[in-house]
Amino acid sequence: MSEFWLRGIRKMRVLMLSHMYPNSVSPLGGIFVRQQAAALTQLGVDVRIVAPVPWVPGLMSGRGKWGGYPAVPFLEQPDGFPVFHPRVLEFPRSMFFEYYPETFAYGIRKVFLEQIRQGVDLIHAHVAHPDGAAAWKFGQKYHLPVVVTIHGQDFAYTLKRSRACAESVRATLKGASQVILVSEKLKNQYGLETWADTLTKYKVIYNGVDLEEEIPMENPSKVADRHRLLSVGFLRPDKGHAMVLQALPELIREFPDLDYRIVGDGSERQSLEALAKELGLDRHVVFLGSLPHHEAMREMSECDVFVLPSWKEAFGVVYLEALAHGKPIIGTQGEGIAEVLDKTEVGIAVPPKNVQAIIAAIRELFRHPKRAQEMGARGKALVNREFTWRHNAQKTLEVYQEALKAH
Repeated sequence: MSEFWLRGIRKMRVLMLSHMYPNSVSPLGGIFVRQQAAALTQLGVDVRIVAPVPWVPGLMSGRGKWGGYPAVPFLEQPDGFPVFHPRVLEFPRSMFFEYYPETFAYGIRKVFLEQIRQGVDLIHAHVAHPDGAAAWKFGQKYHLPVVVTIHGQDFAYTLKRSRACAESVRATLKGASQVILVSEKLKNQYGLETWADTLTKYKVIYNGVDLEEEIPMENPSKVADRHRLLSVGFLRPDKGHAMVLQALPELIREFPDLDYRIVGDGSERQSLEALAKELGLDRHVVFLGSLPHHEAMREMSECDVFVLPSWKEAFGVVYLEALAHGKPIIGTQGEGIAEVLDKTEVGIAVPPKNVQAIIAAIRELFRHPKRAQEMGARGKALVNREFTWRHNAQKTLEVYQEALKAH
């Protein structure tokens, strides 16, 4: 079938599998997968999405964390292409995670077979386990090339979770026709050369941003007459919010109007709020919780400096969103975003878990607002040039073509 597409007779047909894809229960989850799919569609690719959600008994509808899943429709088309939500068996706290490729393959079987019957050129799975492992089962049986994107959790968490999970990740990547990594960090820091079948099929393609969602500001200085910091991300220890909070007392002595706004929610919220209170930061810190994407972007447009000193970050899209808004960024050395910071003067990379380095970086940007604005301007130009979703889709399409030719 791919030969017909290569001759220009019809569109390439891609079946994309991602349990992270946004839905009504998790509208922001995996938004980068949705944005990539939309960009591929704009390039003329016929994309169909299979985005499984957990099966939940009807009697639990509306109750607890998973109570909204029964209301997620089986089929929707919010962006003009079909998004299927078959039910798969999952367990709280990812218990029995090593068996998820089997439960996923069983749950998605009917919709996968129907789409394959209608015509599919290749399968693209986001994450190796469980999505990629489940996709590979269908790829093998129906002789379809499989492309797998690694976003970070496969290497940072799944490889270490259990021997069965590690074997699943490695077998899936060895079986895949092509593998996309979202940062050089993923290629260089997890020993790929010791277990990958061939490094040539591993391609680094950075995530992008949707520039149409950027909120223009006529005069950002009128938004708030303060030195404003912003963090956007899940409230987990590895995101580094606590490090920023610990940096604030010293900074406030020099910048008494400092304002730190935190967008996001998670398991650490109560402890972070307690830490802010303990440090006497009530007048300087605002926990905004999880916000719709457009509201988070408005916060982005109104800050002076974006800071997220995360030490487990493959390549966070949120940094690119900050750059797209013309903001200097503070990230962490050795993480995915450092690949950008090391090559371009658009922000500052600090050592991981280093409060004094965070203080120094914020102080530098606040003391020299002109330099900070120049960083932001360079960052905005960089994103427009190299980090749009269209750029990502063009590179991804090249990987698809390689997979089809080699299969």
